[in-house]
Amino acid sequence: AYFFLHYAMMVAYIAQGGANLQSFLGSDLLPGGTPQIFFATFVGTSLLMAKPSWIEQINNAMVLAVGASFLCIVGIGAQSADWSALTDAANQHPEGIISCFPILFLALVYQNVVPTVVNNLEGDRTKIAQSIVMGTTAPLFMFLAWNAVCLGNVSGSDTADMDPVALLQRGAAGGSTLLAPLVTSFSVLALITSLIGFSYGLMDAWTDIFGINQKSEAFGKYKPALYGLVYLPPLALSMTDPSIFYTALEYGGAFGVSTLFLVLPPLMIWKQRYQETDSPLITKPMVALGKVPLGALWVAASTLILQQAAEKSGVL
Repeated sequence: AYFFLHYAMMVAYIAQGGANLQSFLGSDLLPGGTPQIFFATFVGTSLLMAKPSWIEQINNAMVLAVGASFLCIVGIGAQSADWSALTDAANQHPEGIISCFPILFLALVYQNVVPTVVNNLEGDRTKIAQSIVMGTTAPLFMFLAWNAVCLGNVSGSDTADMDPVALLQRGAAGGSTLLAPLVTSFSVLALITSLIGFSYGLMDAWTDIFGINQKSEAFGKYKPALYGLVYLPPLALSMTDPSIFYTALEYGGAFGVSTLFLVLPPLMIWKQRYQETDSPLITKPMVALGKVPLGALWVAASTLILQQAAEKSGVL
C-alpha cells in the first residue's frame, strides 16, 4: 500500500508537471510525453546531483513561495468570485459525493504524523487531541478557501470537461487576469515540493529494503540506480497518458490512502489490544467504545475500496 500510494502520486505529479511545462512553453508541437521527460529529468537529476543541504534550502524557499502564492490567489480571487454561484441549486451535485472521497482522503490525510505527535507529547491525551484538532483545522480552512475561490471564479464557464484550476490557468474563466499566472506558479511550486517529498520517501523505503545505509560511502554508487527505480516507472506510466493526473490521484486515494491509513491501523490496533494480551499497552485507548470505532473504520474503508474497485472496473 505504501509503494502503491507513493508511485501513484509520482505518476500524478510527473504528468501534471509535464502539462504545466507544456503550458508554460505555449507549444503543442512537442511529441506526447516529452514534457514529462523534461520535468522528471530536471527534478530527478537535481536531487541526484545537488547536496542535500542545498535541496533543503531550495525546498524551504519554495514552500514559502507556495504559501505566498496561495495567499495572493485567495486575496485576489475573493474579490472577483461569484459567491452566490457556490450555493446556487443548479451547481449542487450530491450524487458525486462518494466519488469525491478518494481525493478528499488524499488531500486531508494527516495520520502519518500522528506517531511523531504522540511520541513528542509523551502520550498526553489532552495535548495530543488539541494538537491534532488545531493542526488539521488550519489546512481544512485553507482547503475550503481554495475550493471556494476557484469555483467562484469559474462560475458560468463550461466545466463539464475541464477542471476549474485548468480554466483559471488558461485565463478562460472570469475574474482577475492575475489569477492565471498565480495559479500556475502555485501549481508548479506545489508539485515540485510534493515530488521532492515523495522521492525521498521512496528512496528511504528502497534503501531499507536493500539494506543500504544512506550515510555510508557505498551509497554513492547505488544512488543513480535507486533514483532510476524511483523515477523511471512513474515516468513511463505518465507518458502513456499525459492527462492521467486525476486518475492517478483517485487510485492513490481510493486504494493507497484507504488501505494504508484506514484499513491497516484499525487491524493493527485490534490485534495489539485484544489478541496480544501478554503485551500490556503503553498508553490507554484514547477513543471511547473500544471495538465499535475500530470496526466502523475498517468497514467504512473496506466498503469504499470495494465500491471504487467496482466503479473503476465497470461493474457499477
